[in-house]
Amino acid sequence: MKPLISYLEVVEDPRDIRGKKYRFTDLLTMTIYGILNQEIDFANISFYLKLHEDYFKNLLNLDKTPSHDCLSDLFASIDPQKFFDQFILWIKDIVKDKSGMNISIDGKAVKSARDKINGGNTPYILSAFLSDIGISIGQIKIDEKSNEMTSIPDLLDLLDITGATITIDAIGTQTNIINKIIEKKAHYVLKVKDNQKELKDDIKTYFDITLKDVHCKNEIISSISDFEKDHGRIEKREYYISYNTDIILNKEKWPSVKAVGMIRTYREINGELSIEDYYYIMDTQINIERFIKATRSHWNIENKLHWKLDVIFDEDHQRNRIKNSIANITLLRKIIFNLIRLDNTFDPKYTLKKRLLSYSAKPELIENLIFNVLPTL
Repeated sequence: MKPLISYLEVVEDPRDIRGKKYRFTDLLTMTIYGILNQEIDFANISFYLKLHEDYFKNLLNLDKTPSHDCLSDLFASIDPQKFFDQFILWIKDIVKDKSGMNISIDGKAVKSARDKINGGNTPYILSAFLSDIGISIGQIKIDEKSNEMTSIPDLLDLLDITGATITIDAIGTQTNIINKIIEKKAHYVLKVKDNQKELKDDIKTYFDITLKDVHCKNEIISSISDFEKDHGRIEKREYYISYNTDIILNKEKWPSVKAVGMIRTYREINGELSIEDYYYIMDTQINIERFIKATRSHWNIENKLHWKLDVIFDEDHQRNRIKNSIANITLLRKIIFNLIRLDNTFDPKYTLKKRLLSYSAKPELIENLIFNVLPTL
């Protein structure tokens, strides 16, 4: 396993060789320092570097630190695909076998980057998250002429998902996406909503009838989760699986489905009780424990990646919009996020916030993160 700098050195430098004042990897290194100190744009990163100019002169043998234009121009011009290719190689070296693991796929808007440069559209990044370990393993910027549904197969094509279980919200319950998952030798647990109304109605009718019929209940494997209590909210979930897929009337459209599932959620907030049912399809006859793990871990991408990118790195207020900047800087943030998660020089109980405070107080910890730390699992 090589340190991060070894992978960054292979990324193609897009700059004209004439007039270059800084090595490509030095600019990437300094940007990592800025982001780890929670600077959200190139102007503030440049100012941070200037405040610590003596440190960077010594570390990287520089005459002076770069301007914000220098950093902005670089990230605007890096080929996102070539940058991503090195990210994928790094991830493959970190996680050599994803068999039995859960990969969640979900999209996230970069809200403040909406402006005239993007035709008035809000840039959207589709991400893949290895929930079992808590690291980002891929992303793709959704083109203005595309959408999340058509971009998911493109993201899956970029990833090694062999043996993993893919979870996506209901937007991913499409035959072309399912075919891509199967083609890539992975499995799926997909939510079914009204975008596939006939399929949802088949599953809903089956569970409605079967759960009431004592003679049919032996077809269903069920489990009841623990209660969850939090600030006036009480929640309980019941999980059900059946391997009877003959209940799907249009089975020709869904030939790979081998099991159907339902989660019934009881939610009480300040004395008001609500009950909701959620429906799923699966390509294997998984047991109830695997079903629970897959469905519950799916939301880790929202809670443990997207939320932290916003709260810790303030990604929603990212203002770097020119050309390839959005794709490149969001990928660099995910690289940094992974490094922090995998940095075993800290007490495992240290939160992400505490680790960031430690990096700010001791720049040598960042130096170690980039040049020496070998992430291990």
